[in-house]
Amino acid sequence: MGKDYYSILGVEKTASQEEIKKAFKTLAKQWHPDVNPDKRQAAEEKFKEIGEAYEVLSDENKRRMYDQTGSVDFGDGQNTGFNWQNFSHFSDFSDVFDDLFRGFGGGSPFGGATSGRREIQLDLSVEISISMAESYTGTKKEIKYRRSVDCDNCKGKGFEGNVKRCRACNGSGQERIMQQNGPFRLINTITCRTCSGTGFEGDRRCSVCHGSGKKSVVEKRNIDIRPGVADGSRMLVKGIGDMENGRVGDLYIFIRVRPERGVERVGDEIILEKEIDFPEAALGSEEQITLFGKIISFNIPPGTQPNEIVKIRGMGFPKLRGTGNGDINVRINVRVPKKLSSSQKDLIAKLKEEMEKKTWFGK
Repeated sequence: MGKDYYSILGVEKTASQEEIKKAFKTLAKQWHPDVNPDKRQAAEEKFKEIGEAYEVLSDENKRRMYDQTGSVDFGDGQNTGFNWQNFSHFSDFSDVFDDLFRGFGGGSPFGGATSGRREIQLDLSVEISISMAESYTGTKKEIKYRRSVDCDNCKGKGFEGNVKRCRACNGSGQERIMQQNGPFRLINTITCRTCSGTGFEGDRRCSVCHGSGKKSVVEKRNIDIRPGVADGSRMLVKGIGDMENGRVGDLYIFIRVRPERGVERVGDEIILEKEIDFPEAALGSEEQITLFGKIISFNIPPGTQPNEIVKIRGMGFPKLRGTGNGDINVRINVRVPKKLSSSQKDLIAKLKEEMEKKTWFGK
């Protein structure tokens, strides 16, 4: 009886292919030599054993013969002898390791892109700066950015004449290069050198884009920024990012709001300060503030204390979620005069005397 491949992978003999694959991924990650540098030799042996078991059990014909005979000899004079020098030819292994090796901070040893189609990042981003007043009222801004679009002459294919799918990369735009890394033979993915990543080939390279399939253009767009937008907000404009063979990405606009002296924003609320004299605080008064060029009147109630907050309802920033506006919170600073005339001192002294009488009789 040969090795017990089911025990090696820790699965039952009735395990499904999905269960076998999941067990292999878990063990391969656990025993990968790069994860076990302090016991690399033992890890390589274990890694090889796990791969050998998976090679047999993941193949229906090999698994059937193994279940029937308990042997790893499949009639060709060789046992499975899992060969790590050539492990990349197993179709399932590239699929398994594409996910596995992302956990090691790099690409798959099989070159990523197992779907045969390269994933291209077509989205772009720009940053714009606006004033706090513009964020309060909303505004329109012109943005200017550079994007890549398909060449008009070759329609993004990079070639002229008889154009067809690239035979070197099968239209994926990527080429796989074999690299030796110690006992392992790994595959690195690079841009296809035949088609320059376009996925096509033809009689001659495009005379306009010289085979790149692209051209660079500067775009100008007018963007509406809604009232209430906050610092660090992000807007998405679909369909104006980079282009690749007819596919178009999106544009993300990151908004920076410049601070305004004397105005503080907290969510949808505005905080600012107003300085008044003692009689106004004591007797109450009608006051005004100027916010972003707009004059707003409000009432200060009698007996308002220093640093007390007076709210102006519904005059803050427009709410981005829901309807209406936040509030303006006016912090009241009461001025105390540093110099007084003789008559002013007499009046304050009389006021003090009256207040003390009231306090006395109120006891």
